[in-house]
Amino acid sequence: MGSEVYPVCLPREEESTMYLIKWIFTTVRREIEAALRPLGLTSSQSQTLYVLAMSPGVTNTDLEKLLLIDKSSVTSLVNGIVKKSWAVRQSHPEDARMKRIYLTEEGLKIHKVAERTIEQIKSSVGETLSISESETLRGLLKKILRDYRPSNTGA
Repeated sequence: MGSEVYPVCLPREEESTMYLIKWIFTTVRREIEAALRPLGLTSSQSQTLYVLAMSPGVTNTDLEKLLLIDKSSVTSLVNGIVKKSWAVRQSHPEDARMKRIYLTEEGLKIHKVAERTIEQIKSSVGETLSISESETLRGLLKKILRDYRPSNTGA
């Protein structure tokens, strides 16, 4: 990420780890969204197809947890990919009220194209750091996730 994409911001924000993480995430996500647009895919749809390719038969509840989104967003995403014939819903064998979601052949094909596109972007982002630096960064981010305890400020 060159200086041409670095935002103008207050000095205190510039030093904030959370701000930098958010800026990197937002910048890369915008590039991914632009690359997926010609495929008729959004970033969220691509993530959903990825989960369905890796874990066929997941439920909406599973998708909520795996994609870190709320119930209504999952419903909208699944409805959208079913409408495009990229996935189908099938009754859950143990609970008829629940539906398991599977990719169709067409969904698998679009997932593979999207995955290649996203991997190209990720690899160009990853070229900035050495393997050792990438491992260190991932380790530090995992440590934050593992040890983070939300404050109960009541806000």
